[in-house]
Amino acid sequence: MLEKQFNPEQLYNSVVHFYMDKKGYSKEKANQIAQAVVKKEALKRTCKNESCKHLSHDHIRNAETCLVRDCECGKFIK
Repeated sequence: MLEKQFNPEQLYNSVVHFYMDKKGYSKEKANQIAQAVVKKEALKRTCKNESCKHLSHDHIRNAETCLVRDCECGKFIK
């Protein structure tokens, strides 16, 4: 089963709206927080194998072969 593809724009927008609407933060502060959250989530979903560096949704079940054609990654490394 493949992981749902990571959508940074959707995450960014939801974080900004959450902090502005629910927490009352300024637009600038909400944008700073959203940028940090998106960066952290992208790093978490990137394979740590030096020869790979593809996102987790490019791996079968996040633990087996990389789906990128010329990649020799045999396992998603967290």
